[in-house]
Amino acid sequence: MKLSRRANTIILWLVSIGLLAGMVITFTPSLGVGFGGANETGAVALRVNGEPIRELTVAQARSNPLFLSVTEGEVGEDLELLLVDALIRQEVVRQESARQRVSDADVRRAVDEFRTTRGIAGRANDSAYLDLLARSGFTDETFRVYLRQQLQEEAWEAAVIDGVEVDDEEVRAFFEGNRDRYVSEERIEARHIVTEDRAAADEARARLEAGEPAGVVARELSVERADRDGALGAAAGETEPRPVGRPALPTAVATAAFGLGGPGITDVIESDGRFHVVVVEAYLPVAPRPFDEVAAAVRDDALAAKQSGVLEAEIERLVDAARIEIPEASSLSFDDRPVAVVGDAEIMATDLVRATYTNPQIQQALSPDTAFIITAFFKPSVLAQLVDQELALQGLAELDAPFVGPRSVVAQSALNYVARDAEVDEEDVVAYYEQNQAAFTVPASAEVLRVESGSLEIAAAFRDAVLQSGDVAQAAEAAGAVVDDLGLVVPGQLEGLLDLTLFGTDAFEPLPTEPWQISDILVVSDEVPLLPEALEVDPAAEDPAAEEPTAEADGAEGGDAEPLTRTVDRYVILVADRRPERVRPLAEVRAQIEATVLAEARADLREAWIEGLRETIDVELLVEDPAAGFDFGAPSEAAEGDAAEGESTEGGSAEGEADGAADGETEPQEEPAAEGEPASE
Repeated sequence: MKLSRRANTIILWLVSIGLLAGMVITFTPSLGVGFGGANETGAVALRVNGEPIRELTVAQARSNPLFLSVTEGEVGEDLELLLVDALIRQEVVRQESARQRVSDADVRRAVDEFRTTRGIAGRANDSAYLDLLARSGFTDETFRVYLRQQLQEEAWEAAVIDGVEVDDEEVRAFFEGNRDRYVSEERIEARHIVTEDRAAADEARARLEAGEPAGVVARELSVERADRDGALGAAAGETEPRPVGRPALPTAVATAAFGLGGPGITDVIESDGRFHVVVVEAYLPVAPRPFDEVAAAVRDDALAAKQSGVLEAEIERLVDAARIEIPEASSLSFDDRPVAVVGDAEIMATDLVRATYTNPQIQQALSPDTAFIITAFFKPSVLAQLVDQELALQGLAELDAPFVGPRSVVAQSALNYVARDAEVDEEDVVAYYEQNQAAFTVPASAEVLRVESGSLEIAAAFRDAVLQSGDVAQAAEAAGAVVDDLGLVVPGQLEGLLDLTLFGTDAFEPLPTEPWQISDILVVSDEVPLLPEALEVDPAAEDPAAEEPTAEADGAEGGDAEPLTRTVDRYVILVADRRPERVRPLAEVRAQIEATVLAEARADLREAWIEGLRETIDVELLVEDPAAGFDFGAPSEAAEGDAAEGESTEGGSAEGEADGAADGETEPQEEPAAEGEPASE
């Protein structure tokens, strides 16, 4: 099954976000041993510019859970390549950093700061300090060596980015390429009604649904902000709501209120022992902020991005210039080869594995069971992303905008830049709304009380009492019926007859406590097996209404006989606040639709730009797409061969299956087993 180019694009940009920060894996030294000269013993596994990295260091790096997740197959090979690449990158940085001068006094200050932050400063805490180091595999001496190396690396990084500045043109370009960073949060103007019990919240919602002003209801029933008519954001003495963000409400309540996407009334939400109803009067979606309003923040972000880009480029220069040697007896291998060529630029295997396996989502899902999914779908998608990234970088010349930052940030800035002028008109919004009605349909639901009795007389007495008073609890107590609060239910949750009655009929009468209604008396019949001791008793003698026990046949004997059963009736009444299925009006979901349509328009502009670059820049993939031509729904070649030969399968012969198919019956086909896995039986 091949993914469409649009699907590939979506996946690839999702998995690429935030990769840059994790490009170089840092392995914390353990057992007091670090890289390079810090480990003087053991066989040499790798040499970088003549400096040895020994097997013990490799073993410590390999203990990272990432490299233990999968050790065989293509993913195992990928992770081995990633491991060696990370060791090389770490070592070239260590070698360059070693030239930085760090005094013993600098190290002492770092140790003192470490001890102070952990509450073990001073001679009185020397034992606690040494114990803490020992738990991490350090002695005081090796810990000071480690701290010196860290201070040297910090000094080297500072030297690399020293003097880097951004000009006004770069700041403006960064803003244009990253407008989504500089937006206002979504907000609502709303009134919030909070009650101590559900009954009061249900009453509040019923009055709101009936059209009563929210301010009046809040003033009378809310235990919070009643003096402000429930207005969120209003100061003391005010009664008009002001725009507020999600933090103004408890999490569950905010989710419901903002989930409306426009004006509306939430259901009753229970949170922190109280009951909440929110009346949203206006929804203010995320909106771009003007440059003048965020100029200072943009300049800081652009400078940080440019510094990161300079540091990334220097590490790449060091890696490209490094002399790599792997002894014959080493446990490592390093086969870094091109996997794609874009114009004159090569995308290397190390680029691909680094972009794939440093992604947190992929790391979280990585296991032997998911290895095929990673290599068949995510890895090709990441390669496509890297190709698009390289195309974007080579297409910068035609944009005439000085983007700054690491390569991935610059590429994304360029893609955002070409899509910056996307617009949404009213026709697009209406068309999307009409074509996606199912997405804006709120299913039917009901707040339900189920009243059940084994006696028709009790059920009838309860129903008559509730129709008179509307008080379910009092009527149930008087009649001796049992009330079960089912809460909010949707179609399909209740047993057949109850579900059909609740959502498929109008067999309800209104109660004095509107909008609650009461159903007719429903008779639910259950087949109950007779207990052995009951077989000697005539069921009809005890219950004239009960049906005679049934058996499959008079001649049934021993184990061939069906269990004897009797029919037992239950009498059920539903008391419900029913809410029919409804399609949310366009006004409620306009902001949501506008954001979606705008995102699609921007994606189209990005894709069109990339496709235009493909027409002028040659792209060659040097690896086979493992997902190409793979159809999960088709029978395997082996299965097709078996069917052609007429070989029998478990449960019947090929000839018998053909007879069944001729009668219009079909047998479900199994999905093909992955290579190397046994077929399911």
